[in-house]
Amino acid sequence: MVKKALVLGLAGVLGFGFAQPRTEITFLYGLGGRLGEVIRATVDTFNKSQNEVVVRAEFANSYEGVLQKALAGIAAGQPAADVLQLEVALWPRLAAAGQLTDLSALPGFKAMFDSFWGVFKLQVDPDKDGKVFATPWNNSNPVTYYNPELLKRAGFSAPPRTWPEMREFARKVKEATGVAAMALPAFPWVLEGAIWSNGGEIVGKDRLLLDQPAALEVINTWTQLIRDGSAVVENANSTQDFAAGKVAVIFQSVASRPGIKALAGDRFKQTVRVAPLPYFKKPVVPVGGATLAISRGIPQERVLAAWKFIQWLNRPEQQLEWIKQTNYVPITRTTSELPAFRAFLATEQGLDVGMRQLPNARPRPTDPAYVQGIQEIRKTLEEIWLNNKPVEPAIRDLVQRTRPLFAN
Repeated sequence: MVKKALVLGLAGVLGFGFAQPRTEITFLYGLGGRLGEVIRATVDTFNKSQNEVVVRAEFANSYEGVLQKALAGIAAGQPAADVLQLEVALWPRLAAAGQLTDLSALPGFKAMFDSFWGVFKLQVDPDKDGKVFATPWNNSNPVTYYNPELLKRAGFSAPPRTWPEMREFARKVKEATGVAAMALPAFPWVLEGAIWSNGGEIVGKDRLLLDQPAALEVINTWTQLIRDGSAVVENANSTQDFAAGKVAVIFQSVASRPGIKALAGDRFKQTVRVAPLPYFKKPVVPVGGATLAISRGIPQERVLAAWKFIQWLNRPEQQLEWIKQTNYVPITRTTSELPAFRAFLATEQGLDVGMRQLPNARPRPTDPAYVQGIQEIRKTLEEIWLNNKPVEPAIRDLVQRTRPLFAN
């Protein structure tokens, strides 16, 4: 007996053999490439930082892949993962189906929620009812990337601040350089901001509002740029084309910067500058990126373990490390007030643009019907821009075609 006690005591002193088992949870994420590498490294850092929780990261190939795996888990009666990285417009679909844990009752929630920038509070609590099923994490907004060398040939030091000025700017850049002045995306993220900046809305309670005057003015402005040959439709190669000097301006996420930097290489500082997103009547930008949610129906010990992981990710110092590697915007005011964060923004031109746009930011529409209709919007815009379909009839058809989505 004495011998056994001695062995137990020695094991305790040496720190092996009788530690409490760590709670293992799964984290399903949708970012690949370099951002996926950063996520895996971040998870590894968390696992090494404490002895209570082990996170196992699983890649779902895309944000849509996370949603599809989550839906498949629902159908099978088994959550796909404990923590889900859900694009900002996708989490409401799972929340409406009752498949996400309400985070508002978890310990420390209020302090975390109160620290968020206002736009992110609204993003995860759009009804302002106090029920929150996701927290912001890797969040962004779109900015203007431009090639100063190409613009200089046309007599410009930077792109114009408003969309109405873009047509003359684009014409002169194309004439002076021989390359497309800009690539315009059919995916409606940048379009949302442009329509809001023109005093319009993109979605209503029972239908899309793209047939309204403010929205039509935006679509017609972009269509004119494409049809006169000074702009092209963004495609899978647009970022590479921009880095290679084959297009002068692109509108992409603040988090696209590391990828553009890698493509541009040693030429990055000479050929890449960043400016705010253009607007019509007043600056407005949509926020994007993804949120973190906890599946409903998992054991309480895994809920608390998942919450511990999310809380760690949202610590100001950890947010700063994440932002340094990814260039996403800070989700908390506490992070943006860190002296180290301010120092980081001063290291390169344009790093501060995304944060400076936050006071003018709006959450993306979260209506599940809108989420389902996004591909129809994209398809219609491509038909207009690539197949020369008349704008107004095509948009009217889009609105009518998607009405049944809003009836569900």
